[in-house]
Amino acid sequence: MAANVSRAEVDFTCPVCCDIFRDPVVLLCGHSFCKRCLQEWWRQSGLQSCPVCKGLFPLEQPPHNLALRNLCDNLRQEKSQRPKSGSKDLICSLHSEKLKLFCQDDRQLICVICRDSQKHKKHNCIPINEAAEPFRLQAQQTEKTIKEEFQKLYQFLRAEETARIDAVRIEAVLKSEAMDIRIVNLTAEISSLTNKLKTLGMDIKADNITFMLFNLPDPKTPLGALLDESKHTGNLLFTVWKKMKDIIKHTPVTLDPNTGGSLLSISEHMTRSTTQDKWQILLPENPERRSTVDVLGSEGFSRGKHSWDVEVEGYWAVGVAVKDNLHKKIWAIYMCTCTVFLRELTPEDYVKVVSEDSYPQRVRVQLDYDHGILAFFDLDRKKPVHTIKYTFTETVFPYFQDNVKILPAEWSVVQRRPT
Repeated sequence: MAANVSRAEVDFTCPVCCDIFRDPVVLLCGHSFCKRCLQEWWRQSGLQSCPVCKGLFPLEQPPHNLALRNLCDNLRQEKSQRPKSGSKDLICSLHSEKLKLFCQDDRQLICVICRDSQKHKKHNCIPINEAAEPFRLQAQQTEKTIKEEFQKLYQFLRAEETARIDAVRIEAVLKSEAMDIRIVNLTAEISSLTNKLKTLGMDIKADNITFMLFNLPDPKTPLGALLDESKHTGNLLFTVWKKMKDIIKHTPVTLDPNTGGSLLSISEHMTRSTTQDKWQILLPENPERRSTVDVLGSEGFSRGKHSWDVEVEGYWAVGVAVKDNLHKKIWAIYMCTCTVFLRELTPEDYVKVVSEDSYPQRVRVQLDYDHGILAFFDLDRKKPVHTIKYTFTETVFPYFQDNVKILPAEWSVVQRRPT
């Protein structure tokens, strides 16, 4: 901390903690220290000596340095009122006023005089805190979604725990009842044998028989009498995890809302896009954002084979695109709004007709990046729709337009046994 202390503050700095004095005391040698710093020093050294000159202090308690304490309190208060570095208000270079507004048209901070100037007079200008509102709302919505998703997992785990504990308790009751019945039966058998022995004993005395031997078997625990502990706890975590696949849906592609157009609504955990009638006013105009009804997938591909299934309706487009809003590199098929034909969309052409009467409702998009093949397959009719061939050299992202829904993929847990 000493490195951050100015030369004017050196005389008000404790040599032990290197901070401004708090409740300073002075020794006979003239050196001053914070009271707590000096006490801790003496406790650790075992001697009442000065930490600076090592001179011994013969008294029990050093006197307070009241003048120094007042000066230090004033200095501390002055420092607390100074503006912190990095928190200074931004100043307009043209008018020397604070930059309090954000021009949505020019995407820059301006002052109140800039707002009234000819350059920004007809522009949409909002306070800086309102400009940051979309980011706060996005963070709140993301946090809410995360909590909701984890709540589903918590509910599943709690329900699974309750069901398994109930199963253990039910089995324990059934096994206990079975054992009680067996004990009752054994007790009845013992009572019957006891009566028979008494009768035999009387007969033996009457017939003067001197010897008879009975060998009674020891009672044995029947099969299945104990709780099936392995059934309830064996591979417990794996078994529960495997059951979770029934509530977990996986889509190979998810939408990136930061690329969604201003007329699109992204919902259902980033798997559905829907067109709206009104513009989303609070949507930030970030560089990744596409045109009004376009949206990209969150993950790009630069090698290998990939596929995803899409449910479409109305006017739509599916394919792949480069995340470059300037050159619009898109390879897709789309429903034309003018002719209601299914057409091909590439950087070179957008009018080539794919179909005039057959329109798929569920499309599988298959990308073979290495071989430059983008194929579309009709899932309902189970036949190919169209194929685009192109040598890709850049990372491409799944591309969607208007009303689409990415369908979940089927998945399973595979157990591999050692050979």
